[in-house]
Amino acid sequence: MSKQTPRQASKRGQTANKQSNNLSSKQAVPANKQTTNVSQKQGRSANRPLTRQAIKQERREEEKRRRLQEQRRAARRKRLLLVSIVVAVVLLASGITVYAFQKARNSTARNPNALPTEQVFNSAYQPVDGVYCDQLEQLSYHIHVHMTIWLNGQQVTIPQGVGIATDRSCLYWLHTHDSTGIVHIEAPQSAVLTLQNFLDIWGKEFSQLGFHNELAESAGWTIYVDGKQVQGDFKSVVFTPHKVITIMYNSPNAKPDTIYNFPQGL
Repeated sequence: MSKQTPRQASKRGQTANKQSNNLSSKQAVPANKQTTNVSQKQGRSANRPLTRQAIKQERREEEKRRRLQEQRRAARRKRLLLVSIVVAVVLLASGITVYAFQKARNSTARNPNALPTEQVFNSAYQPVDGVYCDQLEQLSYHIHVHMTIWLNGQQVTIPQGVGIATDRSCLYWLHTHDSTGIVHIEAPQSAVLTLQNFLDIWGKEFSQLGFHNELAESAGWTIYVDGKQVQGDFKSVVFTPHKVITIMYNSPNAKPDTIYNFPQGL
């Protein structure tokens, strides 16, 4: 076995250290080189212009966002319009209701038996005793009575068309469709309508249909309802369903009706 001198050992240590440093340096250089290359490639990729396909895709996305915003704005406008229409309808309906209620209340204050204010459809046929000539027949309150009139010992025919305009543009709530003596009572609501109301309509608007002067007088008449004599004048005879009414003037020998067979459906 050979012996190393101190000098030889020192040289060998320096050689080993040099090899180690060279190896570390070589390993570090490739790593730094790789990092530098990646950064350079990324920089070149970021600065590279967009392709035509990428530009088209970006435009499509922008158009899609624009259409979505427009749809949202249109939906908001539609909701606002709908709310405005609903509010306007509610306010209009409320105003009409308040107006009608106020007019009805004012009419009732003047006359507790007054019916709701109606519309005049034909200026030639004005309201009589608060009874209007309506354009259509009313069905809310629809009843019938039968009347017989005796005058100076002779029975008087109640003519057809009392209470109905000659051009049929309107009908009073009290009217006749034929000459059988049946009076039709058709009002917009339950009402207290009397024999006096019917005679006033007949005399004021339809005197050409054989109205007799005696009917304008309240005295001198004998009145029967269902064959029983009643006291009072024409105003006291209230029309109720299927009442049989007989009125007589200077006719002591006349017989009052006690019953009448109304046609089916009346």
